[in-house]
Amino acid sequence: MNSRRQHDDEASDVADLERVTSDDGDVAVAVFAPALLLTIEIHRNSDDRTDVHLHAGGQGYWVSRMIQALGVRAIPCGAVGGEPGEALRAIIAADGLEARLTPMSTPNAVIIDDRRDGEPRSLARTDIQSLGRHDVDELYSSIVGAAMRAGVCVLTGTQLAPMFDTDTFRRLVTDLKHNDITVVADLCGEPLRAALAGGVDVLKLSHEEFIADGWASSSGVDAITSGIERLRGAGAAAVVVSRSDRSTVVGFEDELVEVKAPSLEVLDGRGGGDSMTAALAVAAAHGMAFTAGLRLAAAAGALNVSRHGLGTGRRDSIEEIAEHVEIRPVKRRGASSPAPLGDRANLLDETKQELYERARELEIPQRSKMTRDELISAIDDAIIGR
Repeated sequence: MNSRRQHDDEASDVADLERVTSDDGDVAVAVFAPALLLTIEIHRNSDDRTDVHLHAGGQGYWVSRMIQALGVRAIPCGAVGGEPGEALRAIIAADGLEARLTPMSTPNAVIIDDRRDGEPRSLARTDIQSLGRHDVDELYSSIVGAAMRAGVCVLTGTQLAPMFDTDTFRRLVTDLKHNDITVVADLCGEPLRAALAGGVDVLKLSHEEFIADGWASSSGVDAITSGIERLRGAGAAAVVVSRSDRSTVVGFEDELVEVKAPSLEVLDGRGGGDSMTAALAVAAAHGMAFTAGLRLAAAAGALNVSRHGLGTGRRDSIEEIAEHVEIRPVKRRGASSPAPLGDRANLLDETKQELYERARELEIPQRSKMTRDELISAIDDAIIGR
């Protein structure tokens, strides 16, 4: 990416980010949210009294909340049943989401955590239940209709519970793509492989999911970029891999880039990835340039983990943070572009095994005989000299 093109892209990104500040009632995103949860949390308030909070939960719900926070109508489609389902209906309605909730024959899962001492202590958890054949038909019809209305659809998973045949994801993506609907997927495991067979426009993964699914052997940039190329070959047009507090690695069109948001202290590490997914979908719904969507996604993820509450954040703050997100091309072997963004600064945070994997990717000799400090020094020298 030459400097003139980078300058033009950044100017376009700023213009696109400004578009998000204008509400448009016709802009919407459908969200496939099959695994809705009822969460009950026990907290201690400022005067040491006990508070009990009831929330809707599940990946699809948290994605929907951030879409709504960014000024776009979210249309989550899920199934509710039993007493937990009745509570979920009331909570989701109170949140102002235009949800399409189909009845199911089994109750929604419930999670009860005691957070009075800061760290959550699990008191009770019920299982996510499988859906009956007619329940799946109703849920499928619901999401197809909502996606036709919106033009952009986010697919979220089932927390790896076997709620229905995973081929449903392939069929759903295929049907959506045949009708020119933009598909943003936040999936892993077998649901991801099924969705890839249909072809997704944007895929969001965490580096933990990326490694667990066998797309990469480590969280190093070189390993991630190699896995991204395999995923793109398998059916994903663009792949976004978040790496906790390190740079996000992205492959799209003919580009491989790293994305770095301003550093904010983490209060709750959950939900950052879901917020990124939501922002990517919002960008697609607004027709923004993909790089502008990456800036918005990085900002949404960074702000969300600095707050209490999943899928939350101030829209104006996210847009302001987005203007300070840095995007740089990934260094390919033999190229003359800069060293990977943020990697040298993060070497001290990596385990010896991660350092060894990075050294192997850089083809550093004698790496197996090096101490951890020697690996850091050799990797640093290799990055500078590439």
